[in-house]
This record gives sequence, structure tokens and C-alpha cells, in this order.
Amino acid sequence: MARPREFCVNKALERALDAFWVNGYEATSVCDLMEAMDLQKGSLYKAFGDKHSLYMSALEQYIRQSREFDQQTLEDAATPKEAVTKWLNRDIKKKRNDSMKRGCFVVNALTELAYKDEQVAAAIKNHISDMISLLTKTIQQGQEEGEFRSDVSASGIAQILVTHLFGLATLGKAVTSKAASIQGIKNILTLIEQPAA
Repeated sequence: MARPREFCVNKALERALDAFWVNGYEATSVCDLMEAMDLQKGSLYKAFGDKHSLYMSALEQYIRQSREFDQQTLEDAATPKEAVTKWLNRDIKKKRNDSMKRGCFVVNALTELAYKDEQVAAAIKNHISDMISLLTKTIQQGQEEGEFRSDVSASGIAQILVTHLFGLATLGKAVTSKAASIQGIKNILTLIEQPAA
């Protein structure tokens, strides 16, 4: 009978995620991960594989959590406009509690690795596609209810919103103030609203 692992895989993965999130992939050594996860090298490799495999597991974990958050945010709102507003404001709330200015893990992965790492690029591409699909349903509902403009396709508006969110997450890490981010969200909402008759 195989001996059970003497650690929680999910907790260890969360600690690895935090280490990569703070330092990035390249600057995080295996020794850093061993310390963060409180694991010996043998246990780390047995449970997660090499450093790149561990990073991919951390990225996929973050994406799963983000997808669940997106779905809940969009489904729980009273109206499509409220749903989109809450969805756009999510990173501002996260930024408030991010004293280390880690930013968005997906954006960090995109800027550091996606241009040279096909696995990272594919994971992010699928994530963006899922975000657009979720948003498209909400936008379609809003168009039917007269909240969003109908002269642009629902998928087109969804793509604009995702691009705007990634831009906010990138600039908000060090350049854009909270007030500027809030104003940017107000501006994008004005652009997609159904014009007054």
C-alpha cells in the first residue's frame, strides 16, 4: 500500500502560486518553491513534476478560480448592466488589498511567458475565450432588455470588455490610479450602453 502524502496538495499549490505571483516564473527558484511550500525537493517533484509543470498547475488553478468568480458575478447580479459593472470593478477591489502590487496572475503570465511558451499561451487563450463566452450571454440579455447598444454584436462588445479589463489590470499594477481606473470603467460602460432615443 502506498504511503499517503503528508501534506495538503491544494495548500501547497496555493503557496506555489503565491511565490510565482510575487516573483514571476523566471525569478522563482526551486529552492524558493521548496521554502514557500514547506516541501523537500523529492516531494515537490513527485507531487507536481518539474518547475514548469508546477507553474502550469498554479496558472490553471488561478484560471479555475477566476472562471468561478466570473460566473458567479455575472449570474448573481440583478441586471445585465449591474453584472458587467461588478465584473469590470473586480480588479479594483483586489488592488485595494494588494499591498505588494502583484497585479493579475494571468496578465503577469501573459507579459512574462506567453510570447515564448506555447502551453502558457494556450491556457490564457482558452481562458480569454471562456470569458468572452460568459460575457456574450450577459450582453445578449442586456441587448434584449434595452440596456446595451444593439448596433454592435454581443460577442464584439464582450471582446471589447475583456480587452479593457486586461488593459486596466496591466496599467493598474503600477501606472493608473484607482480614480483613473474607476473613470475608465464609467467610460467603457457609457460606450456600450443603449443610446437614449
